[in-house]
Amino acid sequence: MNLLLWSFATLLAGYFSLQILQEWLRKRKAAQLAWLIGFLMYTFSALGSALSYIWGWDETVYRLWYVSAASLVAFLGAGQLYFTIRPRWAHVFLVLIVGVTAVMLYQALTVPVDLTVLQGAEGEIGGEALPSAVRIFSPILTIPGSLALIGGAFFTAIARRSKSGLWIGIGSLIIAMGGTFTRLDLPQMLPLANSIGIGLIYYGYRLTKS
Repeated sequence: MNLLLWSFATLLAGYFSLQILQEWLRKRKAAQLAWLIGFLMYTFSALGSALSYIWGWDETVYRLWYVSAASLVAFLGAGQLYFTIRPRWAHVFLVLIVGVTAVMLYQALTVPVDLTVLQGAEGEIGGEALPSAVRIFSPILTIPGSLALIGGAFFTAIARRSKSGLWIGIGSLIIAMGGTFTRLDLPQMLPLANSIGIGLIYYGYRLTKS
């Protein structure tokens, strides 16, 4: 079941990424670039999870998967900030998370992976096979990213009566709930929550264009 759910999530996010890519190629705006990177990272992380149920975790895929999964919210948050605060500060936030993600990627590609954890593992294993030198970057990206995405979305929903902000905020909360389900030993809810959440976020993003 999880294989089907993650496969659906991959196709859904891939379609959204393609739509945003086409918009970015036409307008070349930083906000669209941030959203595009976030959706592409989500697509890759969903694909990696799906493939893990078929072949298990490949070491290189796992390294890249963890970086994508840990940083995607930060890029979505950066995209939301362009609708919430002055563009110059959104630019600063985007540059900072690009820098942190680059350092994290370097660390993830160079540190040793605990292959005993990967052997026979499938699905949601988080950063269990990586040392703390890589895992430390996850909260550095996800905490401010979540605040920017969720806080920014609901701020625009309330202060500006923005329907797009409302849907983006609801979608973000649903994705956050997916992690809670995993901790409650309900991993099958994670791909379902993520698919619904990313769909609502994309719907909110589309409303900003109308």
